[in-house]
Amino acid sequence: MEKYYNLAITLGVALGIYLLLHFIGMRILRAVAKRTKNKLDDILIEKKVVSQAILLIPGVIVSAALPQVLPSNDFAFEVVSKAISIWFAIVGLRVFSSFLNVVEFYNDRNERTKSRPMKGLFQALKLIAFCVCVVLIISQVSGKSPVFILSALGAAATVLILIFRDSILGVVSGLQINISDLLRKGDWIEIAKHDADGTVIDITLTSVKIRNWDQTVSVIPAYDLITNSFKNWRGMVDSGGRRIKRSLFIDVKSIRFLTDEEVERLSKIEILAPYLKQKVCELGAQNCSEDPLMLNKTHMTNIGTFRAYCNAYLQNNPKIHKKMTLMTRQLQPTAEGLPLEIYAFTNITNWVEYENIQSDIFDHLIAALSKFELKLFQYPSLVTGEWVPVHKQENLG
Repeated sequence: MEKYYNLAITLGVALGIYLLLHFIGMRILRAVAKRTKNKLDDILIEKKVVSQAILLIPGVIVSAALPQVLPSNDFAFEVVSKAISIWFAIVGLRVFSSFLNVVEFYNDRNERTKSRPMKGLFQALKLIAFCVCVVLIISQVSGKSPVFILSALGAAATVLILIFRDSILGVVSGLQINISDLLRKGDWIEIAKHDADGTVIDITLTSVKIRNWDQTVSVIPAYDLITNSFKNWRGMVDSGGRRIKRSLFIDVKSIRFLTDEEVERLSKIEILAPYLKQKVCELGAQNCSEDPLMLNKTHMTNIGTFRAYCNAYLQNNPKIHKKMTLMTRQLQPTAEGLPLEIYAFTNITNWVEYENIQSDIFDHLIAALSKFELKLFQYPSLVTGEWVPVHKQENLG
């Protein structure tokens, strides 16, 4: 009985030392950490790395004293040895997980890495560590080698894959997203299949959480992003330019040649004057003959001159990106008129500011149409042949 009495004393001493370190030693460490300028010690304590590491000390004490207390052929020796090994495996897992929490904490605050979706990677490492811990515990309980345990699991792999198919797909897809940098927190993405359109707010090992523009939240399985297509607007944000691609539908009845008087009047527009001066010189050289037929000569049109004005206006707008594509072009005429498309990029990507810039540009261009004797196309009323607002059309019966 003496040997068991000594074992009980050893366990009691180990427990006493742990309690002493936990309740008194941790208070001293917290007080010291608060006084130091280095924040790492505070984070190690806050994320429970130190408190979890203290749990190793009782195991070390019992493991060192056990050969002195019990003979190696004793049944109790074998039981306590296995219990200590299991204790080390569990505590080691907890320490490793706490340390990963510290690394994740600093990753989220680093300007270079905080946008990278590392949360899934940390979860994968924790999952691997958990699996290793389980294998070691089973090995100790069964008395079999970890290699034998892994071999047995390999034989049951087919069944495990069928049971945990979605979880395995999620883990693999989450790792692919992390390694390939397909997605980051803060990215604006669109997923048509799930009717999701908004900002990524969280990326885990198995799912992606998106806050849509209507403030709803969509949770998408990670493997859906790998197996299906989605649009990521990060490239637009990183480029520093956001595209404007909108058309003015010009009434073809208002398109005509410009007279000399109109050319002279439009030449007073400062940003348009260089273009008109150049065109007048070019046309003067071409129209040397005295042929009275207008179509036998080259003339400027109001639509062509307005197109040149649009380009000049965009070139002089400080909120338009000058190093990206900038043009005004005609598209195929339609039943709604001749589309005159503005294709340019703003140098501001913020949604609200972008919409304000775009609106200001088209406010100006629509108002400027009348100076070129151009009109926007609008459907006429079927009653009078003239345009009537919709709310008044209802009263016309």
